[in-house]
Amino acid sequence: MDNNTNKRTLEMKKMHVLQAATELFSVKSYDATTMSDISKEADVSFGSVASYYGNKEALFAICIEQPLGEFVTNFLDFNISSDSFLDELEKMIKGHLTLFSKMKVYLRLIVQVIAQHERFPNEFNVIVQHTRLIQNGIAKFIQKGQELGQLMDGDGEKLSVAYVNFLFGTVLSYAFNPSREEQDEFILIAKRMFGPVI
Repeated sequence: MDNNTNKRTLEMKKMHVLQAATELFSVKSYDATTMSDISKEADVSFGSVASYYGNKEALFAICIEQPLGEFVTNFLDFNISSDSFLDELEKMIKGHLTLFSKMKVYLRLIVQVIAQHERFPNEFNVIVQHTRLIQNGIAKFIQKGQELGQLMDGDGEKLSVAYVNFLFGTVLSYAFNPSREEQDEFILIAKRMFGPVI
């Protein structure tokens, strides 16, 4: 194998370990998950897991931190200058529900860290920093809609916090993904939260 193939193989193995660890930490909890469990789930040797990520504490931190940048980028992928603001609002909400559904396992892990923020202060601080980026982006979107006269006046920062909490609660309260009809109902509820002027 050439160097590029070796690098790709190594990166794929590391990715499998990260996915396995995220799943196990999310489902079983940090305490109940061992490095041995992770190596079995990822189908790599115990030594490989340690070689890739060090100890369990370091691996847990990476499971929390690594996906956050991409998650924030995807969350903020909306057009604040759209010609049709209310259409963009609905498109944004649909995109967020889809994103949260796809990342449900990871988001359950985030909730665990938030619930145990004193135990995982570094991971919690990273989550808080990224959450602020999300809330600031939504607040700017709300402000733009209010300036256009398409959203009712209100506190954009508080509404952005309520909206993110709504997404977490809605998606994570379902063992399986909501049906199409349920998703449509959630989209309608979320749109009402923003106070569109019709």
